[in-house]
Amino acid sequence: MNKTFVISTSLGLIFVIILIFIIGPKNILQMIGHLSFLDFFILFFLSYAALFFSALSFNNALNVYDAKISLKHVTNIKLIGYSANYIAPSGIFAGFIGGDAIMALILKKHSGLEFKRGFSAGLAAKVIEFAIFLVFIYLGLILGFRYFYLPPEIWYLLLIAAIFVGIVTLIFLINPIIDNRFFTKILRYMARFKFLNSVIFKILKHINSFEKELHLFYVKGKKYLFLSLFLSLIETAMLVFQIWLLVHFLGINMGFSKTLLVFSVSMLVFALPLAPGSAGTYELSQVGLFDILGLGSDVGLAFSLIMRAINILMVAISFFLVPHYGFHMFKKRIAGEKSEGGGNFGEF
Repeated sequence: MNKTFVISTSLGLIFVIILIFIIGPKNILQMIGHLSFLDFFILFFLSYAALFFSALSFNNALNVYDAKISLKHVTNIKLIGYSANYIAPSGIFAGFIGGDAIMALILKKHSGLEFKRGFSAGLAAKVIEFAIFLVFIYLGLILGFRYFYLPPEIWYLLLIAAIFVGIVTLIFLINPIIDNRFFTKILRYMARFKFLNSVIFKILKHINSFEKELHLFYVKGKKYLFLSLFLSLIETAMLVFQIWLLVHFLGINMGFSKTLLVFSVSMLVFALPLAPGSAGTYELSQVGLFDILGLGSDVGLAFSLIMRAINILMVAISFFLVPHYGFHMFKKRIAGEKSEGGGNFGEF
């Protein structure tokens, strides 16, 4: 297991424990006590349903690349990719690359689909999904700025994060649509520096190939693009509703504007490069936000801990699926070892 993962996760857990003792364990337990097992199951079902619609979008992208995989396997693979992103250091680049690379590796081993096509399909679906997220994120920030007071430094931080995430998403979205080969051009420019030559030339043709496959998604048919947008819209609506429902279960009536603001902050925290699962920082962001909104820091911490439990349960389920697909998240494969499906499973 990676030492960085252990250290950063441990620090995050210590930070969460400190938050619990500052706010008061009794207050947190009383707040969580409002939630019944049925309530938790409903919230978990919403998370899994949102992931299912994300898997449908991924499956739609795979159809563009002429891959015929059963929806059951696509959903399982999507859950494994989700878990890989969650246990790795979070961030928009991890979300765009980490889990999708693992999904592509599993598809290559399980069905023989070329890695570049599996990866491109996952990336195309992810970009569209995050583009829909951004619409809700910006709407939440606009409503929050209009109706609620937050310290100026908080608004500046959220604005910077939103602009950063938006720019990255637009690059991944517009670049393949116009077939600009943005990343290929960047690498070719960097190849002018001699000390980077050997590294860049090893990956240049792969990046160019990925960008070509991504362009295929947008030129093959509009119906695929619009279907992915629709599926991502349903997924996002479910995640927003889950936030509102959880707070409702805790005995607090939270309006639409506050719900969207909580969604916006949550997405931005998970998009920034932080500890695995944004351990500690996610809890702190919700404690601060709920306190500023007048809902109570104890509600914010209870909310974040319950959401954390749901996410961890999703990850735990994926661990039972991983062996079936012959992949191990923490196990390093010996160099040169060949996977059962042919080819080096440890490589892109």
